[in-house]
Amino acid sequence: ILLSYSTSRKEAMGTRHIQNVLFLFLLGASSLTLAQNLYCHKGISMSIEEDPSSTFNWTTEKVETCDNGALCQESVLIIKSGARTAVLATKGCISEGTQSVTFAQHSPPPGIITVSYSNYCEDSLCNNQKNLVELWRPDVTPASNVSTTLHCPTCVALGTCLRAPALPCPKGTDRCYQGKLRIIGGDINSALEVKGCTSVTGCRLMSGILTIGPMWVNEMCPYQTLIQPRKIENGAPWLPISVGRFEFLLQLLLLPLLVLFS
Repeated sequence: ILLSYSTSRKEAMGTRHIQNVLFLFLLGASSLTLAQNLYCHKGISMSIEEDPSSTFNWTTEKVETCDNGALCQESVLIIKSGARTAVLATKGCISEGTQSVTFAQHSPPPGIITVSYSNYCEDSLCNNQKNLVELWRPDVTPASNVSTTLHCPTCVALGTCLRAPALPCPKGTDRCYQGKLRIIGGDINSALEVKGCTSVTGCRLMSGILTIGPMWVNEMCPYQTLIQPRKIENGAPWLPISVGRFEFLLQLLLLPLLVLFS
């Protein structure tokens, strides 16, 4: 009888041990499943602002659940020309990338100002930037620092500028920029037209950077950048001439020499 009791007790203890191991396994699997769920704020915003540092609201009430291995992201492109500023912003999950924060000033003042910011993070709801106060502090050009000789069509608009008044340029700029940007990605698909004063050479308002977080930017300049008029010694002004036209005229001048020596 004693032997039978001891054997039953051992069997009961063995069964209980198996149940405990199974419980711990299920608990671990449940915890692992919960740990894999990443939640991110989700939303987009495209607007033209007078003062985005005080008026732009980057919060969103939408939340999405990310796939395994994803990160949360929040990315914004800001372009100022004249008194108006374009802001294109996106939040959500992103499947590729590493945890990082990137801030870039593509075209600095004076003139057209272009900056971008992106934040990749791995904690739930970590893409929680509310405004642009920490990101956007453009310099204000005083009236005394404005050129009296160079005027450029100036505007920034989603789609196409309906009007672009010729405004005096800040000192330190020497040409007019006219271009269009196509922004695709992060649930954004929009065109942006920009005109204004700049010191940036060529079609490089984005300084050659094509991606901002999940957004891909294609910059096109149908009109070549116009260079500031200059004066020669007798006082006659040089006419503004595009880089492409200058190269064409140079080829015409060299053509007789090429024919002579060919």
